[in-house]
Amino acid sequence: MQIKNIPGWVKTHLILKTLLIQFGILFCVLFALWGAQALYGKFDQTEFPDVMPLPENAAKLSENEKGKLLLDSITWEMRRELSSPLGWTFNDIIFNRFFFDNRAYREYGVYHATKFLLDLYSSQIAKLGQSDRESEFLYKARINSFAIDPRSFMFPSAEGSYKKGLKLLEQYKEALDKGSGVYNMRSDDIYAAFGLVTGENMLGYALGLLENSKGMPFYELDNRIYEVQGMALVIRDFIHTLYALYPDIRAKNNEENMAAAMQYLDRICTYDPLLITSFFNSGELVVSWLLFARARLEDIRDSLRI
Repeated sequence: MQIKNIPGWVKTHLILKTLLIQFGILFCVLFALWGAQALYGKFDQTEFPDVMPLPENAAKLSENEKGKLLLDSITWEMRRELSSPLGWTFNDIIFNRFFFDNRAYREYGVYHATKFLLDLYSSQIAKLGQSDRESEFLYKARINSFAIDPRSFMFPSAEGSYKKGLKLLEQYKEALDKGSGVYNMRSDDIYAAFGLVTGENMLGYALGLLENSKGMPFYELDNRIYEVQGMALVIRDFIHTLYALYPDIRAKNNEENMAAAMQYLDRICTYDPLLITSFFNSGELVVSWLLFARARLEDIRDSLRI
């Protein structure tokens, strides 16, 4: 029987049957992807709704105890990545590109934000004045250990260097306990901290990563979104801790600004869609959250100068 002689109702039946089969195949593929993602999430965390925990009396702690908590907030995400089931994967030769690229680029974002905040802490906050020398432990950590490329596989390995750096930070905290270490947070330092977070090296850099996201190949856009997420994780812990330790920030009528900023950072930190493409789940959504968060944090920064 020629196709042109097939009755209309038969043609309609064949078309509907074909569409139904295609829809079923698509559904099975999406369900398989969802299942694989859910299974992966069972042994390696992919969403991060919680900030670093703080004691209820954080604002009443001694200055040195505050200094230790603030330093912990800078390295909290780095410690989590290093101690996670898969360890540091950004320097893996094969797996970071083909299997765990989301995780790897999130780690790079964590590294980027950690390094800039540690530089601020060591060179400005943990000193009595600009002419004062840095703590030898903090200096060695930021100049030697955390200066290693996160892609370095060996001689030295990135994870080995970062673990050495974290040990140096613990030695600095011990020095604070003994009274030989210095922690000297001033109002200008709080202002500088918000300036760094909202500036070109942190949130400004994150926004630059997602510029023109509509025209990016999906594999590049995917990597950049998770790099931004890594940065947001560190920024969220740091800002949350700084705000809790120093009530003067809240006293500038910043409750609403802080709540909104944290809300948008939370959205980035829990963003883990099934698929990311330039047309669906594109970077524009993350960009909007970044812009709103930065605007609120800039308002807080500016209030500290009034």
